[in-house]
Amino acid sequence: MDKIPVIQEHILDLPEELYEIFKTRPVRFYNKNQMIYRQGEAAEGFYFLKKGKIKVFVNSPEGLEKNLTVYNRGDVFGEASFFDGYPRISSAKAITDSEIIMMDKSDILELFKKKPLLALKFIETLSKKVRMLSNEIDNMSFLSADKRIAGFLLDLSQNSSGEIEISQDDIGIAIGVSRVTVSKILGSFASKGWIKTMYKKILIIDHEALLNFTRA
Repeated sequence: MDKIPVIQEHILDLPEELYEIFKTRPVRFYNKNQMIYRQGEAAEGFYFLKKGKIKVFVNSPEGLEKNLTVYNRGDVFGEASFFDGYPRISSAKAITDSEIIMMDKSDILELFKKKPLLALKFIETLSKKVRMLSNEIDNMSFLSADKRIAGFLLDLSQNSSGEIEISQDDIGIAIGVSRVTVSKILGSFASKGWIKTMYKKILIIDHEALLNFTRA
């Protein structure tokens, strides 16, 4: 059986026991552009992305779509509405062919019965994610696009050797700017010697310079 990859970006420090359960659950296959869940639906479970790429977005009453983030292999998503019991506040759609494992209520209740202290661990983990998302909203509201991108790259590089696997389109979706803007800003960073851009990869060369830029 394939080894479940470690989550690095969107949710932190999930209990190791959860990964053991992931390995026992059936994989669901989603085609490109297939919906995972829709805004307003009841949350029947939350999801582990074994393979592929998922876009999360919201729709306004007027029908306008706003992208929130992109999840990649190894990410967990859709857990907030699952735990708080309220309808989904966003929609999720596969943007590549994807393999997804769903955890439902019986799975998680069985885990908590066996290991009650894990419930507290989940609360701590979700609190960290809420704080992180709050910081991202603040950044989108108050920081310029170039500083938001610099901070985003620094966040992604924390759990890597400095090489980040991400496309310019994905950066634009996560930050809330156009791909043209992303390309221009990354080109500026590269000309300063802070990063090196490759095909769907970015290598952080001068971590300190990026950090100082975000603080300026």
